[in-house]
Amino acid sequence: MGTWYLKPIRGSAQLVRLTRQKLSIGRHPDNGVPITDDLASRFHCEIAPSDDGGFLVRDLNSRNGTKVNEAKIQEVKLSPGDVIRVGHHEFLLECDEEEAEKAGLSDSAEAPALGSAPSLDSPWQQSLTELIDNLPPKSSGSVEIAIIDSQGKPSQALAGSSDGPSAVRLLLHAAIKARATDIHIEPKQDTYFVRLRVDGNMVAIADLPQRVGELVFGLIKAACNMRVAGRDAVLEGHFSGLFDRRRVEYRVSFTPSVYGQKLVLRVLDVMNAPSSLTELGMATYMIDRIRRTCQQDHGLLLVCGPTGSGKTTTLYNALREIDRESRNVVTIEDPVEYQLDNITQIPIDEGKGNTFGGLLRSVLRQDPDVILVGEIRDEETARTAMQAAMTGHLVFSTVHAKDTISAVFRLLDLKVEPYLVANSLDLVLAQRLVRVLCDHCKRPIAVAPGIATRLGKYLSGRTEMFVSTGCPKCLRTGYRGRRALFELLEFNDDLRDIVLRNPTIADMKKVIEQGLFTTLAQFGWRMIAEGSTTLDEVDRVAGQG
Repeated sequence: MGTWYLKPIRGSAQLVRLTRQKLSIGRHPDNGVPITDDLASRFHCEIAPSDDGGFLVRDLNSRNGTKVNEAKIQEVKLSPGDVIRVGHHEFLLECDEEEAEKAGLSDSAEAPALGSAPSLDSPWQQSLTELIDNLPPKSSGSVEIAIIDSQGKPSQALAGSSDGPSAVRLLLHAAIKARATDIHIEPKQDTYFVRLRVDGNMVAIADLPQRVGELVFGLIKAACNMRVAGRDAVLEGHFSGLFDRRRVEYRVSFTPSVYGQKLVLRVLDVMNAPSSLTELGMATYMIDRIRRTCQQDHGLLLVCGPTGSGKTTTLYNALREIDRESRNVVTIEDPVEYQLDNITQIPIDEGKGNTFGGLLRSVLRQDPDVILVGEIRDEETARTAMQAAMTGHLVFSTVHAKDTISAVFRLLDLKVEPYLVANSLDLVLAQRLVRVLCDHCKRPIAVAPGIATRLGKYLSGRTEMFVSTGCPKCLRTGYRGRRALFELLEFNDDLRDIVLRNPTIADMKKVIEQGLFTTLAQFGWRMIAEGSTTLDEVDRVAGQG
């Protein structure tokens, strides 16, 4: 017969090969499979060889019983595919010679003892440890990580020092130190490929053995209290991590791929988010104008840019400028990303009919002073938001457009009447995120004549600019961190007259260029002169300008 092994599908245990010796499961460390589980007894059950060469499971008078395929048993013969439940833990019994060899288990080699420390010679562990050590700031030792499950209760998912918990701890720690926004773990033919999204770009960091990858998936599902499902299931959940009293939220998504489920963890770390307008890196005149708008009792501040450009972060920092104790502030979002005191935050749920437009009409009957609408997607939302701005409400919102002028035409394309657009808009802010050069490895080069002509006055007479190189402190990307480029359009009477007629981009530019106006590209050129970023990076996100 093939090799039999016990595969954990829920809980913090490790894969183990079954031999002709009895194997006990329980909370006591003397068990062959020691587990941390409040519902398990000290010696809960045992798996023993049967006379016909198979195995049977026997309950050891446990207080909560042992289940096989959700049926409580005293003793029963096992078959491949049976699921054994011990407390919160679940184990799948499999018999497959080929799969056992892939997992590193064979008849001639004993499986590692569960709960024992993983081998320090594991290439994946060495790779992740070295990456963490190289990233600033230097750590004084290992970071304690505790998991809070989706129900808000402490989870034992990372208990022990076996391969599974060790891999999850290293991955979460690496993502925090690298300031990653996402962790991607994708199964390949015989490995699990791990990448981080850092500063908007994907960076490969490790290849996990198949056995370790399966353990990681099991632990994440346990932290999310996910139901047991097949490899082709789509699952979503969430959990939290505590890093030395610093709380980080994780959104979890499993989706089927060619070789099994792919896992993406969205990392929501408020420590990396700016907490005021001054931290955004805007020009002084932009900050002053936005603050003036925040003190008004009506008007519309519209922020535009692609997904992931920081629009919501900017609007929340604008909300922080408002006296939220004396004014009624309501937000409508998809989903709610930040928690802010003294405001009412409403998530949309299209499945229940709670759309942006519908909720906005409802909110207007709640006596609001300030309304944040997460996104203007349709004619109904746009028209309602603009009518609210004209009838004594201060409205903040976002729209997908490449720059400030395009945002105006986007509203007109949504069939909003020109008089509503002209009279409701106060400020339109466009933004993009560019990567900032790593201070440890950036190097200066001479400014080429063609670039000097293009950047002109923005170089302020400088003859050098900086380019990226790459080092361990920046994951060899040459960049560490991101900053925003901004373009602010302030509506005046001349612009309103143009919008009320048949507006063109050329007509609007003539009026705009008469005042104080900086395009996204020009804002980036100033950062190039400061040595903060590169021309290639500015051209990538803002175009040639």
